[in-house]
Amino acid sequence: MHMAGGNPIKLYDFATSPNCQRVKVVLAEKKLPFEIVPVDLKKGDQKKPDYLKLNPYGKVPVIIDGATVLYESCVINEYLEEKYPEPSLMPKEPAKKAKIRILTDYGMAHLDAPYQKLRQELMKDSKERNQEVIEGAKKELKNLLQRFEREIGDQPYLAGDFSLVDAALIPRFLRMEGFGVLPDPSLPRLGKWLQKMKERPSVRAII
Repeated sequence: MHMAGGNPIKLYDFATSPNCQRVKVVLAEKKLPFEIVPVDLKKGDQKKPDYLKLNPYGKVPVIIDGATVLYESCVINEYLEEKYPEPSLMPKEPAKKAKIRILTDYGMAHLDAPYQKLRQELMKDSKERNQEVIEGAKKELKNLLQRFEREIGDQPYLAGDFSLVDAALIPRFLRMEGFGVLPDPSLPRLGKWLQKMKERPSVRAII
């Protein structure tokens, strides 16, 4: 149990799930008390009737905060930001908020296909891996990541100050580092961002 005083939020969690990790980053940044309820995806806990009552999609995470039950990680993080606004992880200006949501959507949607292609290939036995597929997926990811390289500019984080977009994307970027996509000479700003993120206690807790 992670306590910061008060009644803990319940987080239905699978430890290595990027979706769960992005919620844990926000909970830690806001120093909110939370209790982990393990969901073993390998055993199919997420498809059991009691769990499907919480999340009909049969996925993790789910949070229970008092009488509120929520699923979908980015929706959960938006809820946490609105209900527990300090410290703020979103700017006040509508245009800046919109930009963060656009960057989050880009990172979640457009990176997914080449990321999954690379992940599935690397999960194979080394003798069965198709190097052409691996290199093609890496190249596609690096091309897509140029968007973030441009957006960061001289800012410390993806949209200026640390925000929900950083929390949303760091789990997947950590995996891309493990897959050999990052760091890359063509993405120096993104490399610096990744190192800066890994220094945050909230991120160190999920590594």
